[in-house]
Amino acid sequence: MNKFVSIIILNYNSEKYIKNCLNSVFGQTYSDIEILVVDNGSKDNSIEIAKEILESYKGNKRVIQNQKNLGYAEGNNVGIRESRGEYVILLNVDTILDKDFVQEVVSSFEKDSKIGSVQGKIYQLNNNLKTKIIDTVGFTVFKSGRIIDAGQGKEDDNQYNYKIFGVNGVAPAYRRIALNDIKLNHEYLDEDFFCYCEDVDLAWRLNWRGWSVVFNPDAVVWHDRTSSKSVGKGWKEFKKTRKSQSLWMRRISWRNTWLTFIKNLPFRSFFNPQFLKRQIKFGLYLLFFEPKVLLAKFEILKLFPKMLGKRKLIMKNKKVNYVRFN
Repeated sequence: MNKFVSIIILNYNSEKYIKNCLNSVFGQTYSDIEILVVDNGSKDNSIEIAKEILESYKGNKRVIQNQKNLGYAEGNNVGIRESRGEYVILLNVDTILDKDFVQEVVSSFEKDSKIGSVQGKIYQLNNNLKTKIIDTVGFTVFKSGRIIDAGQGKEDDNQYNYKIFGVNGVAPAYRRIALNDIKLNHEYLDEDFFCYCEDVDLAWRLNWRGWSVVFNPDAVVWHDRTSSKSVGKGWKEFKKTRKSQSLWMRRISWRNTWLTFIKNLPFRSFFNPQFLKRQIKFGLYLLFFEPKVLLAKFEILKLFPKMLGKRKLIMKNKKVNYVRFN
């Protein structure tokens, strides 16, 4: 008997993408699915378009309309709570799925009951053109505290030995039992984050509870990333990438990275020379070139006691004594 899969599509003013995304879900070779479109108070016509498209879909479907923009974390939490699948896929609306994506995800989960999350191979989508340039195959966490999307910006070379720390929030697939195992205060994704880095935080919690993550190169997705699509080395490329991101995005990303550290980083790692060097170096960069980003420190301080409380729960309930990262 096939396992039931929930696909949750979080929508916010996405009339440019919603049709292609839903059509790719309709075209899946795996049929035992339900589709939940969760709208975060859109002001455009995207939810009307979604309802019209879903009318022709004969399978399990549901539209949930939030009254305001709850953010990525809380919006997806609403969908997870309302869903019924044994496996849960959180699908960004600016994606297109390969027809075998869900089948490949299920096949990966079925190999081992301790697999908590599955990462597909995500390519860049440029002006609705499918490319072979990797957007992400999951993220890697370094001892320095640096977090990167593995493979990003590279031409696909069929190298399938990517070692990843967790699944990226573009199209993450989770085992429901694992999500229930790591939720804190009835939250799967941390709603204090609003958006950005909540996928990293969730990956840390899965790791602390002993759940494994696998990369399946045959589970293919195309993603239209709104920030810089080019990834290069050097100062100029770094500044170019930063400049392509809004101040709000840079500020909340830096804030949430530190909230993730406070909640999950092993205590001794805060004193690791690699960690100290990078955080001081990046802090000085922000001070001289992006001082407005540092205003997020007041939000970090405000949330610090709450994050410490969550850290105590995470460390109290952990099943492993060490989480391996690069």
